[in-house]
Amino acid sequence: MQNITRSLSSYLFNRQLPIVNLLLNRTDKGFHSQTHWKMSSKKLLPADRIKDTEESVWVEFVRLVGEHKPINLGQGFPDFGVPDYIPKALADATLSHNILNQYTRGFGHPRLVGILSKFYEKLVNHDINPLTEILVTIGGYQALYCSILGNINPGDEVIIIEPFYDCYEPMVLMAGGTPIYIPLKPKTANKVVTSNDWVLDPKELASKFNSKTKAIIVNNPNNPLGKVFRQDELEMIAALAKQWDTLVIMDEVYEWIVYRGKEHIRMGEQLRYLSD
Repeated sequence: MQNITRSLSSYLFNRQLPIVNLLLNRTDKGFHSQTHWKMSSKKLLPADRIKDTEESVWVEFVRLVGEHKPINLGQGFPDFGVPDYIPKALADATLSHNILNQYTRGFGHPRLVGILSKFYEKLVNHDINPLTEILVTIGGYQALYCSILGNINPGDEVIIIEPFYDCYEPMVLMAGGTPIYIPLKPKTANKVVTSNDWVLDPKELASKFNSKTKAIIVNNPNNPLGKVFRQDELEMIAALAKQWDTLVIMDEVYEWIVYRGKEHIRMGEQLRYLSD
């Protein structure tokens, strides 16, 4: 056992990986697993930046679904299959005799970012440098995480529009930023409203910006309301962002899910228009 433990420790050291000896502790009476944990448990607590983070509501939903077996409406579940050409292209790439099994460019494969730049250039009406202006991430969560943690410093204020997706707040707090909330409010309480009737108050929004404002997060279309921001609303946000030299972090994950008669307008086009 000593030889195995020594060899494993040597391997971990040579691989430059941290060693946490929780399982095997040598005493005169042999190996056991409790003493070391009791002596060091205070040292192995989560980092201060995440210790007050609340459990994600999705974790709670999944646990309750597993316990009570209801129909789970808490998360999206497409009731249709993936188009045939997608798994076929993946299979062809996997089985082909090329170098796609090697480490790729960290910011995104050159061919992929090239295609993405050409695609989005048409949507935002300006040139996009694929090698300096596109980052490919593993899902929207990582994109938001990189955007927030890569730009927000302790003490920076970040405006978050309510209601908001649950990861915005903890990511801002993890970066040391201060969330500043502003709600979408219904225009009237006298009738049944649609998502169009939820709006930002221009004066209230303007009051949230100051010299400490580093960013504003805008989810368009909004989850959970389904609101699609109009041209004038995006122009208002863009003008304030330009005035206060503020980043606009756009979460546009639902950009292709818009009802007939509605148009998804991209903030990238609005900010470039104001910059010209």
